[in-house]
Amino acid sequence: MSFELTHQEQTRVKLALLGGIKLDPIGHADLAVIVILSLIYFLNFIAVGYLLWNRNYPPLKSKYPFLMSSCVLAMFIWFLGDLVLKSHIHVRGPLLSNCMLFCVWLRVVFGTFMVSALISIRSYALLCIFICNRAYRGKYVYLSSGLVILLGLIFVIITYALPRSKTVHYVPLVEMCDMSYTYRAIVQGLLWFTWIINAAINYKLRNITSSFNESCEMFVACISVFLLLAFNTIILYVYPLYPTQVELRVSETLLSHSLPNFLWWFIMFKSMYNCAFRREKYLAEWKDKLVRDGLQKQYQISRTDPFSVTMVSVDSNVAKLVTLPRGMVTDHDGFDARTSFSQHSAAHSNDDDRTAARHRSDEETGGSGLWRPESANRRPSIPGADEHLDNSSNFLFSPQHIAEQHLENSSSTSTVNEQSAQLSQYNFPIPPKSA
Repeated sequence: MSFELTHQEQTRVKLALLGGIKLDPIGHADLAVIVILSLIYFLNFIAVGYLLWNRNYPPLKSKYPFLMSSCVLAMFIWFLGDLVLKSHIHVRGPLLSNCMLFCVWLRVVFGTFMVSALISIRSYALLCIFICNRAYRGKYVYLSSGLVILLGLIFVIITYALPRSKTVHYVPLVEMCDMSYTYRAIVQGLLWFTWIINAAINYKLRNITSSFNESCEMFVACISVFLLLAFNTIILYVYPLYPTQVELRVSETLLSHSLPNFLWWFIMFKSMYNCAFRREKYLAEWKDKLVRDGLQKQYQISRTDPFSVTMVSVDSNVAKLVTLPRGMVTDHDGFDARTSFSQHSAAHSNDDDRTAARHRSDEETGGSGLWRPESANRRPSIPGADEHLDNSSNFLFSPQHIAEQHLENSSSTSTVNEQSAQLSQYNFPIPPKSA
């Protein structure tokens, strides 16, 4: 495909002028757009490969790597649709002149709408976990995915139900795909609706634990996308034939794809950079932040096992048993694993050494690993506690495990009451119920 001013291209420009349309020929500016964006997406796919390869690295796993990888693929498909819709290439032949394929399916359904929907699903998953206190699985996955499929299906049905002159059609005179005013309103309305829903979800997520809080990133994303949508809507109605002007089509395409790619890297860069160059140190910092902002502030911790680092937390309604990997404690500068986050544990500081020795003895004899005070009258272990400790090393790996752990610990009212009664027998301090 040539980007020079060939005889065929000159003929196309003259025919457009006879029809009252000033047409800028396809040239080196269009080639520069294709090269620049192709290079960006090439680097993005390398980054996606690295992301998927390290998808089990906890800070990256908390970013939902498969959803973020799907966003890059959807943006690239959107780019392919824009090449045809905005006439950066010669729209000729049976394939490229198929405007329904490139402008509806590639650019909208699997492009702009899919990117918006994936970001919204990701935000909804965090909403389920941190606000609704439910694991994002089962009916909640089907609900969010089904809603996206339903919206896409309604859009496709409307597209094919309307006459071709009211949607997208090919104009042979200027070799371009053209959208009707009605269809432009439908497309823009779909995108506006998706991002308004996304903005409402992220507003509710603004105060979640900072280990998973992306309020800054999503605030920038929503504001940027709303500005982009406003710009696109104005262009579509003020300059309906903007693909005929090289300045408008080049600037619109560069802005439409540079901004989403920037936002993707804005969300992912910190975790990916640290995974590549500060892997272990950043993981320790991330875990430390999770303890400070995700656990210590959210749960009132009354006693810490100095070896298995099992945190037993009791409030007036729910008994929570959370096990953290040993590395989370050892990475804290100046933090003694044998001390508690609770001020009540100061009275027991003289028993720490005996507690550690007793725990080692229990491990050698196959004990349950729970903290037991050294006293003449040995108290029984907490029934059912061992099953809460299984697979505890996965606790930090994603928001999903946090929700599942919390839900399992508060599965029924009877269990909660029994656990609270049992824990009260061991003289564990019960913190007052927060307001």
